Amino acid sequence: MKKLISFLLLLFCATLSFAQTPSNKSGAVQDTAYDHGSNIVFPEMTPQLVDNLELLGRVWGFLKYHHPTISKGSHNWDYELFRMLPGYLKVTDNQQRDAYLAKWILHYGKIPVNKEVKSVNPNAFLKPDLAWINPEDLSPKLYKTLMNLYQNRNNGLYYVSYSSIWVRTANFTHENDYAEMECPDSGFRLLALYRYWNMVYYFFPDKYLMDADWNTVMKKYIASFISAEDKKSYWSAVRRLIAQIDDTHGAVWSMKSTQSLDYYRPPFKVSFLNNDTLVVSDYWDPEKVDSAGPHIGDVITHIDGQPVSFRIDSLAPYYAASNHRAKLRQLLWDICSGDKPTVRISFMSDGIPKESTITRYNLEEMELHFQTDSICYKDLGDSIGYVSMDDITKEWVERIADTLHTTKALILDLREYPNETINYMLYGVLSDKSRPFFKATCPDLTNPGSFIWTNPNYTGKGKQSYTGKIAILINERSQSHAEFCTMMYRTLPNSIVIGNTTAGADGDVVGIRLPGGVCSYFSGIGIYYPDGTETQRVGIIPDIYVWPTVKGVREGRDELLEKALEWLNQ
Repeated sequence: MKKLISFLLLLFCATLSFAQTPSNKSGAVQDTAYDHGSNIVFPEMTPQLVDNLELLGRVWGFLKYHHPTISKGSHNWDYELFRMLPGYLKVTDNQQRDAYLAKWILHYGKIPVNKEVKSVNPNAFLKPDLAWINPEDLSPKLYKTLMNLYQNRNNGLYYVSYSSIWVRTANFTHENDYAEMECPDSGFRLLALYRYWNMVYYFFPDKYLMDADWNTVMKKYIASFISAEDKKSYWSAVRRLIAQIDDTHGAVWSMKSTQSLDYYRPPFKVSFLNNDTLVVSDYWDPEKVDSAGPHIGDVITHIDGQPVSFRIDSLAPYYAASNHRAKLRQLLWDICSGDKPTVRISFMSDGIPKESTITRYNLEEMELHFQTDSICYKDLGDSIGYVSMDDITKEWVERIADTLHTTKALILDLREYPNETINYMLYGVLSDKSRPFFKATCPDLTNPGSFIWTNPNYTGKGKQSYTGKIAILINERSQSHAEFCTMMYRTLPNSIVIGNTTAGADGDVVGIRLPGGVCSYFSGIGIYYPDGTETQRVGIIPDIYVWPTVKGVREGRDELLEKALEWLNQ
C-alpha cells in the first residue's frame, strides 16, 4: 500500500511538472525557460538509473521525429526534457518508469489518426529499427502508446528536412548549439548525447557499417557525459562518442573558440608511410627547426619516451575515421603535439639512432609555411599533361579543353579535395559517352531510419572522346568529393588508379550542432558502385599500390607521380 501511494504521488508530481510547459502557441522558439541552465541534479548512477536514462533517450528521440505535435516544432523539445527529468529521476523500477513515460507522452495530446502515413518502401536498403519497442521489455500501455504513435506519425518535420531537391541528405534544422555555454551543465550534456545518438540512429546511412553496435553506445556513454564536469572532459566524451561512427567526415570542432595558446606543436610536419612509419615530411616553420633534428626524411620512433605505436593507440579513440589509413591521417596534427613547450624526440637519421629535446610552439608563435604555387595544368613533357584537381576551376577547364586532346596521356591528381565541382564538366571534355558510375541510398524522412536506393547515376558527356591513357592519383587525403571524382574518371577507357587507399568517406555531409558549441559532420548518403559494392569505410582501392618511402621523402620526390609517368610511358 505504501509503495502504491508513493507511486501515485510520483505521477501527481509528474503531472504538475508537465503542467508548467508553455502552451503550444508559444512554440519552440519562444520557450526560454532554460536558457541559462537546466538545473538538473543527477543522483548517483545505478544500473537501474542508467537503464531508465537509456530508454528515455530512445523515447525522447522517437517523439522528436515522429510525434505529430512535437515534430512540427510546437514545443522546445530540448527544454521539455529538462521539465520531465526531475520527476523521472525519482522512479525506482520499470513499472514506475513505463507509467511515467506513458503519462509524459499523453501529456502532448491524443494522437490523431493519420490516414496519409506512408508504409516503409519494401525495397528500402535500410528499414527503421524499432526492435526496442518490445512488448516483452515495456509495459502494455507504453508499448501500445509508442506503436500507436508510430502508426500515425507526422510526415512534416521541424527538426529535420531535406537539404535540397537535388541532394537528399538530412538537414538538421532549429538545433541550438548553446555555444555560450563553454561547459554545458549535466542536463545539457545528457541532451548532447541524446541528440547525437538519435541523429545517427535515424539519419546516418552507414550505421550498419560501424564496428560498434549503435544500439549499445548510448548506455555506454551516459555516465561519462553526466560526470564530465569541465570543458576538457566534456569534449573528450564528445570526441570519443563521435569516433564510434567510424566515418572520416566526423571531425569535431568549435566555431566559437580560437586556437588554444597553451597547446604546442613542433615546427615540422609529419606523415605516416606504409607500416605506420612516422617520418618528418616538411616544415611548418623552417626557421624554428632545431639544428639537432629531426629533419626531413628522419623516422620518429619515440615521443617523450613513448613508442609511436603507443601514441597511436592513445589518440585513436578520439578520432572518427573510416579506415586505418584515414585514422593515421587524422592523428598527424596531434601525435607530436602536447601541452608542454618542449618534447623529447627519438628518431632514426640515415639508419643512426638519435635523440633531441626540441621546442614546440603555439600557432601564434609560428609563421606557418604553406605551398602557395597553385598549378591547375602543366605540361610534363613528352606530350603528357598534368591536372591538379585541387586547384582547377571551371574557367581553366574551358581554357585547356582543346589542349588536353593534343596530349598522348594525362595525369589527374586527386590527392587533395577538388577546388570546384567540375567533375561532370571535365568528364564531358574527355568523353562523348555517358556511363553509370555510382548509386546511392538516401534517407526517407517519412520513415525515419529508412534509406532507399536511387537509380544509377551517369557521368556527363561531350562531343569528343580522349584517346590517350589516363593515370588518376589518390591517397589517404583523397576524401569525399575526391573519391566521388575518382569513381567517375575511372570509367574512362584506358584509365588507371595509382596510389594508396582513400579516406572511405564519400557522400554529402550532414552538419551536426551540439551543446557547448560543438560542431561535427557525418556522411549523409550512402555511396556505392552501380553493382552495389560499398565505398564507405572501404575507400577507393587503387589498381597499382604505391607507398612513399623514407628515401623518397628525404630526396623530395613524388613517388606516386613517378609511378604514373612510368606507367604512361610503357
